[in-house]
Amino acid sequence: MSRYADYEGNGEIFCIVEGDPGAIDTSRLIEVGENVSDETHYIDMSQAIYFARRRHTFDTSHSIDGLTVTFSNLPPGTIVQVQGHEMLSDGDDSIEFDVPGTYAVALQHHQYLDETVEVTVE
Repeated sequence: MSRYADYEGNGEIFCIVEGDPGAIDTSRLIEVGENVSDETHYIDMSQAIYFARRRHTFDTSHSIDGLTVTFSNLPPGTIVQVQGHEMLSDGDDSIEFDVPGTYAVALQHHQYLDETVEVTVE
């Protein structure tokens, strides 16, 4: 039995399908190994032959100035979520809080492992 990834136009894997290649339509699927999942991999579409690639870890930093947190080097298209609100990153992004405290900021991008950063603003 073979395993295949079904993926979005940006390379994000949305499901893994198992089956006999003759019994399923594999025209838009990529064959993948046992260790590939939608949580740990994406489809690299940068070359003529697409393949599953392990997601990267975020290589970003942040600074805090009063009630403002600024993230540097976020990959464009990263979804930044905090307290039920979300924004789409363009690379260098600031979040301004109304009240001092400690907040969890979730970072999501289909080529990167999901990460939550805890920040304390005063």
